[in-house]
Amino acid sequence: MYMYILEWTQLSNSLPKYGGVTFTRWGRKSCPKTSKLIYNGQMANSDYRTPGGGSNYLCLPSDPEYDSYAPDNVPHSVLTRVWYETQENLNAFPNPTFKHLAPCAVCESDQRVTKVMIPAAVRCPNSDWVLEYKGYVMSMVDTHVDSTFVKGEYFSTSYVCVDQKAESLTSKPNTDWSGSHIYLSRAQCTGAGALGRCPPYKSGKALSCVVCTK
Repeated sequence: MYMYILEWTQLSNSLPKYGGVTFTRWGRKSCPKTSKLIYNGQMANSDYRTPGGGSNYLCLPSDPEYDSYAPDNVPHSVLTRVWYETQENLNAFPNPTFKHLAPCAVCESDQRVTKVMIPAAVRCPNSDWVLEYKGYVMSMVDTHVDSTFVKGEYFSTSYVCVDQKAESLTSKPNTDWSGSHIYLSRAQCTGAGALGRCPPYKSGKALSCVVCTK
């Protein structure tokens, strides 16, 4: 029996490795130890004051390439930088992030075929899943929450899971408001549109998240 197991193991190791799932690690330049780096770069989105463009965040490579046949000077959408709006007195992340530019990394987990981002979670569903990283759910600010923002000047973006050990592309914070922002998210427990699930949800707590593969 041992010889059969040994032969099967040797045969399995000699076969080509197929499969793999990709995910983006928002807020970090590298991938977790459970995966390997495809490329890294910076987060990008439309300017927060621009109604056009995409609503999702992109991970732009550090070394862009251009097709020689791509047209110039045509009507276009604009991609701009993304910086953290985590407030100076908020200790959500161990590294300085307030008004710093956000990096990203696109990663591959070999021989795993599915992935999931679970909001309001700090662990994967069970031992069948591999925890790639955990962090906080982040998106554009809701202008109904803070009256200092001009209504209609901020537009919806996608929700992403930003690594809890988020780092920055810059050593110093930005001093202007151009580009796109990313803020912590939380459940709405009172007023119009309330979840109706409070508790267990808490209106003052930032939502955690995990990215899992299997």
